[in-house]
Amino acid sequence: MKAMVLAAGLGLRMRPLTTVRAKPVLPVLNRPLLHWTLDLLRRHGVTDVVVNLHHLPATVRRAVGDGRASGLRVSYSYEREILGTGGGPRQVRGFFGDEPFLLVNGDVLFDFDLSDLVRRHVASGARVTLALKAHRKAAAYGGIVTGPGGFIRALAGLPRRVRGRPLLFTGVHVVDPELLDRLPPGPSDSVRDLYAPMVAEGERLLGVRVRGAWYDFGSPSLYLASQLSMMTSGFRGAGRARLVHPGARIHPRARVTRSVVGAGAVVGEGAVVSGSVLWEGVRVERGARVSGSILATGARVATGEAVEREVVLSARRGAARRMPLSRTGTK
Repeated sequence: MKAMVLAAGLGLRMRPLTTVRAKPVLPVLNRPLLHWTLDLLRRHGVTDVVVNLHHLPATVRRAVGDGRASGLRVSYSYEREILGTGGGPRQVRGFFGDEPFLLVNGDVLFDFDLSDLVRRHVASGARVTLALKAHRKAAAYGGIVTGPGGFIRALAGLPRRVRGRPLLFTGVHVVDPELLDRLPPGPSDSVRDLYAPMVAEGERLLGVRVRGAWYDFGSPSLYLASQLSMMTSGFRGAGRARLVHPGARIHPRARVTRSVVGAGAVVGEGAVVSGSVLWEGVRVERGARVSGSILATGARVATGEAVEREVVLSARRGAARRMPLSRTGTK
């Protein structure tokens, strides 16, 4: 089976982290986010994946390569302008052939039974199947309303508003590739320009409620909270107390709790790190305190310094750049 991972977005709400690398390859529990997705696709029978690129494409290529490390064949589709969730797949229409393919967002992390989703898609006779979940903020994400048999009646209020409890669209679809021929070349949106018109025409689109974890990395605060939640739940074997890369150095008299510490990071004597994510090569010097923060690659916290609820980026010269976590992720 084939799949496409959408990874071309600018990641504006994740700034300033996405000024360093593309959002789909930000480190999550010490692995690029896309690695988690590719592993899941392989486990469910996917053999070939195409990834679309636009923002900081070299960071994605460097993190994923040709996919052999994940047991897949990975190719890329570069977009000079962002083509969207419809236009991106439309540009590589020939890649999919005639069989249904999986289309997944590259900036969320999920753990669904994709094999079951594909089986239900085929059995239903639907042209498209969307993976849905109950979620308290479903309406804010643009909720999906289904009717009898799970068939979709409205998507984010399109083609018309209907009554019903909205479900969250997880960004995971099974699509019959010939539908892409309905889209013109260039930018388009799968929901607005393809799915909603299909519902208006009486086409059968299936919504399937899926079980399993789903994590949103829509902003730096969510990026931090999601990883702490993943450790608490033991997501795919993640440590419950902390997750320290074997290549990190933690002084015996330092204290690190509920945190992720990346390769080559150093936490000095007497330092305290709690509820935080430290990327590769971070230095937390002697007696420093870091709480509820994100420290990007190469960031340094000086001796005795305190960082609380901040994002810290390294600087080539002088002091590191620091921003309050509450003010990040704005356009």
